[in-house]
Amino acid sequence: MIEATAAQCAQGYSLEVIGHADYACGNDVVCAAVSALVESLAAYLEEYDELDAETDLADGYAMITVSERNAAFDMAVCGLGAIADHYPAYVSMTTTYI
Repeated sequence: MIEATAAQCAQGYSLEVIGHADYACGNDVVCAAVSALVESLAAYLEEYDELDAETDLADGYAMITVSERNAAFDMAVCGLGAIADHYPAYVSMTTTYI
């Protein structure tokens, strides 16, 4: 299962994603969707050097921290929430800020 958490932290806001969906061996569209959102957010933040972003990406793990939220960060959180809503057995999404 993939566990995603968006939270307010000392540095601003963080998005942590841990695990693998294990939806379908060799054709894991759930894991691919989550990875596409997270990798796109990281690439956007690095490309445009926005929000004093820090990224740590590895197999089955991502941590993205920004000094303040922007539309790209919120879009990724919203997208992860939508995936979790459609595939609750494979993805959980927790948001701890208002």
